Amino acid sequence: MQSLSRFALASLAVAALAAPLKAEEPRFGVQGMVNAPLGDLKDFVDSKPGLGVGVHGTFDLGAGNMIRPRLDFNYFPEATLSGIKNNATNFGLGADYLFFIAGKPEGFYLTGGLSAVRWSFSSEAPGYGKISTDTTKLGVAVGAGYQWNATVGTELRYTYSKIDSNFNADALQAGVTIRF
Repeated sequence: MQSLSRFALASLAVAALAAPLKAEEPRFGVQGMVNAPLGDLKDFVDSKPGLGVGVHGTFDLGAGNMIRPRLDFNYFPEATLSGIKNNATNFGLGADYLFFIAGKPEGFYLTGGLSAVRWSFSSEAPGYGKISTDTTKLGVAVGAGYQWNATVGTELRYTYSKIDSNFNADALQAGVTIRF
């Protein structure tokens, strides 16, 4: 937990240090996401897709390089498996690096990021009550996107978060970003 807190602080420090190097003023925005669970998470939520929302800032470093600190919330709807009700949610605080192929913040880009992800899992079985587990883990994301204009972009990312030795919370995430 302590190392993840250090990571979150380091991510914010990088964004703060990058601000004076920017080629344009920082912009802030929101994103909406649809999450297709993969692997162990897919089994836990019975393949039900999740929804996500978030806020972000973008710091243009010039020459097609951008840093994007972000805060996300993702929710996977309740799934019932053999009478057991499962639910999963997460909050993520992290930063992404975006590289625009055209050398300016428009068009096709590649992205990679790290985050501290606070996962909450719950299971409820008849006669046994509800069991909840919360844990904070490292999240890794890689993907590609397209910035359609100065305001609207779309993105496809693979997210990975290892919960324990027997459970990975992976997802394929499709999203729309809006910058103000």
